[in-house]
Amino acid sequence: MNEKCTTTFISTECLAKYIDNTNYKIIDLREIEKYQKSHIKGAVHIDSSVFFFHNEEGINELPDKKFLEKKLREIGINSDDNLILVDDVFNLNCSLAAWTLNYYGFTNIKLLDGALARWEKEERPLTEEVIEYSLGKIELTKENEEILIAKDEILVNINSKEVLFVDNRTEYAISHDQQGGNIPGAVHYWYLDIFKECPDYFVLKNLEEIEKELTEKGISKDKTIVVYCESAPQSALVYLVLKELNYPKVRLYLAGFNEWRIICSFFE
Repeated sequence: MNEKCTTTFISTECLAKYIDNTNYKIIDLREIEKYQKSHIKGAVHIDSSVFFFHNEEGINELPDKKFLEKKLREIGINSDDNLILVDDVFNLNCSLAAWTLNYYGFTNIKLLDGALARWEKEERPLTEEVIEYSLGKIELTKENEEILIAKDEILVNINSKEVLFVDNRTEYAISHDQQGGNIPGAVHYWYLDIFKECPDYFVLKNLEEIEKELTEKGISKDKTIVVYCESAPQSALVYLVLKELNYPKVRLYLAGFNEWRIICSFFE
């Protein structure tokens, strides 16, 4: 499974075949200093922070659609491009970027399985050469509210048997949180449980194995699954895996537990 191109994840082997394919564009979401030092051939750089912003309370919110379009056009992205996202933090930057693009109607996206660490471990080529594309023509066409959930709707559905909240933080984070612990009734599924650990990097487990583990935890396809973590990247990654497994109703709590703590404080 890991050596094949799936809907959402692409292996290093497959990416190597697409390096010179002009239908694909690689976007590097690491810090600019790391990108300038070395990157995969043909990759362009974008700051991962353009895919979200923090409000005055430090809570994640969606970026303005026009702002995001502008940033993507500046690096040469078009509406018909196929994007391959790369980072060096277990795909956490890539996952939130992919989810945000999905929200705005752009779905031609793959994440590099094993992230850049696997590419480097396999001694695949890197370069310092910077590619500059002409101004892109991407248009973000819609706002897919069905994959997002906000606090008001969570409060309305807190006791619903049709909705299952899934906490993707570590057990330590949940047990030591001083305000709230987790959303009432939430099932715990740590985001790193989707991976198989290899020397120096993590790759996606076999999808059938992941689905079996999810089913054992009661995370079933007949419910609306709401995933959340501290501030969205971990749960965005789980969101993508659930969609890969054809879960029909998956929603991300973008504000995450950073916001839920504030809600809990009002009831103390």
